[in-house]
Amino acid sequence: MKKVFCLTLIIFFGSQLFAQDYSFNKFNTNKFYIDISGKTMPLNGNWGLMGGMKAGYNINEKITVGLFVYGLIPDKIEKNYINQEGKDELNMGYTGFEVAYNHILSNKFSLTGNMLIGAAKVEYQDLGGEDYFFIAEPGVGINYKLTDWFNLVYTVSFRFASGVKYSDFSNNSFSGLANDLSLRFGF
Repeated sequence: MKKVFCLTLIIFFGSQLFAQDYSFNKFNTNKFYIDISGKTMPLNGNWGLMGGMKAGYNINEKITVGLFVYGLIPDKIEKNYINQEGKDELNMGYTGFEVAYNHILSNKFSLTGNMLIGAAKVEYQDLGGEDYFFIAEPGVGINYKLTDWFNLVYTVSFRFASGVKYSDFSNNSFSGLANDLSLRFGF
């Protein structure tokens, strides 16, 4: 009888131990986040640097939704940059919605698949006029968690532009591979 009682206790307490969640892969412990981003991308045969922000909500550890805004930095950086001395200055920006899925690799790293969908505006400063068009930008990224409230996020994406009808630009002028480095603050 003593053996049956001990065996019953071992099975009861053993099953309780295995029922506990010992997962150390808790990644998104914050519900809200704000990203400060820098993005490089091709623009009409040259390249451009955009600064931007994202703000979002972590529905759970895997799914996030948010808003984004990016704007072209107008400074003349180097000879292959889109804006040059003596040429009309290009102004561009885009904004919209973001949806992302996070695949947690460890308590420090996650892979992210995301989709940005929104509208863009482009104009030359001296030429006048402007154009609005559609932007879709699927991407994949790696998220490195430095602290519970601060992450580094590197994303590679491909931007599709549709509906461009301004100056000498076409859809291909604003479509292409983009690189994004973000500082993510969670709260």
